[in-house]
Amino acid sequence: MEGQGSQPRPEDGTPWKLIVFGVLAAYALLIVVFNREQVEVSFVFFSARISLLVLILLCVGIGFAAGYLFDQLRDRRKQRASAQ
Repeated sequence: MEGQGSQPRPEDGTPWKLIVFGVLAAYALLIVVFNREQVEVSFVFFSARISLLVLILLCVGIGFAAGYLFDQLRDRRKQRASAQ
């Protein structure tokens, strides 16, 4: 019975997930604060004044969508090449 309770349980240690979440939340808040200014953006057929943060998120979204579509295209080409 002497050894019982002497080993620390994982829950008793440092809450790493909570610390990482807090750091990421603070980083996200700083991104929002530092990118609040309005910028003029030309969308080829029209122009708009939007927040710099919205522009950054729009570009990230377009990048993810393009990457997904090109990945699908590459997979189809590989399937066609292996079928021949």
